[in-house]
Amino acid sequence: MVSPDSFAYNTQTADSNSFQNKPEFDPETLRNKALEEFNGMTKKLTREGVDVLVLSNDTEIEVPDAVFPNNWFATYEDGTVMLFPMLSENRRLERSKDTITEVLESSGFEIKKFVDYSEYEKQGLILEGTGSLVLDRKNSAVFAIESERTNRILFDRYCDEMNIPSSNRVFFHANDENGNPIYHTNVIMSIGNGFAVICSECIEQGERSEVLSKLRELGLEIIDITYNQLKNFCGNILNVKNNNGESLIVLSASAMWSFEDRQVEVLQKYGRLVEVNINTIETVGGGSARCMMAEIFLPRK
Repeated sequence: MVSPDSFAYNTQTADSNSFQNKPEFDPETLRNKALEEFNGMTKKLTREGVDVLVLSNDTEIEVPDAVFPNNWFATYEDGTVMLFPMLSENRRLERSKDTITEVLESSGFEIKKFVDYSEYEKQGLILEGTGSLVLDRKNSAVFAIESERTNRILFDRYCDEMNIPSSNRVFFHANDENGNPIYHTNVIMSIGNGFAVICSECIEQGERSEVLSKLRELGLEIIDITYNQLKNFCGNILNVKNNNGESLIVLSASAMWSFEDRQVEVLQKYGRLVEVNINTIETVGGGSARCMMAEIFLPRK
């Protein structure tokens, strides 16, 4: 996780992220609110037995969206760390190979190789990490929706690089209620161990059945959410394990209260729900709990 030390409304990302809202507070108040929410979330996760590594910011660089690190790097069980190309110039400043190496290796993880896709930014090819890519690591499957931030060429290249079977590559299209492409796949869907949350009504009609059929084929129980639940970040949740091997599902307070009781009952079959209050970060930043966490799958030294 990355502390929101320079958190602000990011004008460079607002055109492609309809979930962002201009703040009602002055910059200092906004930043303090974001820091309070971030610190509350890290403390709660730690109390729940989750190991949390916090990357530090260079305070001289303005990176308003640094609190969402899952967009610029991802880690893998074979020791790979992948760096991703970002659409907005000020988000590219978040990416630091040296910082991620220092934090991970000093915490006992082994990095065997880096795969760096950031050079594709020069060609206008963008793929924003596990914002663009929703992974079912257990079944070696990848889901992605096309947008300014998710390029089809790089999606195919990623799948080739990671040896994803062609039948498990699901590239599709999803729009908000105004017909605009949704900026990240992980806003409309989340895949956990045994379940998938997805807003099927935002998927283009000709592709909807294919996406749902693939999720069922992978053995996942589907929790279908509405547009309104989508806007409250019910799709932006993350299934993690704590130090005791217990399955936890981390979600924001707004998502928690938007899920229906029957949906909560299904989720609770797969993990204990951990609710975090991140309303300011959600409202102004346009991302939620899943966006704030970059999972570590690397082997231990």
